[in-house]
Amino acid sequence: MNDRSNSENLVFNAFSMKINLTQVFRLSAQQVSSTLENETVILDYERGIYYTLDEVGTFIWKMLQQKPMTIAELKSGVLAEYDTDEAICENDIYELLKALLHEKLLEKV
Repeated sequence: MNDRSNSENLVFNAFSMKINLTQVFRLSAQQVSSTLENETVILDYERGIYYTLDEVGTFIWKMLQQKPMTIAELKSGVLAEYDTDEAICENDIYELLKALLHEKLLEKV
């Protein structure tokens, strides 16, 4: 996930948040997004900040656009679509969800 409009960095190791596999997440109402090819651009219109998601982030974003989901559901979808290690997949989903939560682009249900 890259922010091209300013210098904010969504990768943050100090930010700690407890997330479990059964927690349900949905996209925030304060954003609007558009997908072009394998990249998604997200606008937080309350703060006027743009973000981008890479191919896998876009895949997860599209899943969340369909309905609120758990990490377990997201992980299952990613593993079905991509050839990746299950532990790495889960960790990457956690990190993406933490970043999206931190930026208020995602919310817990």
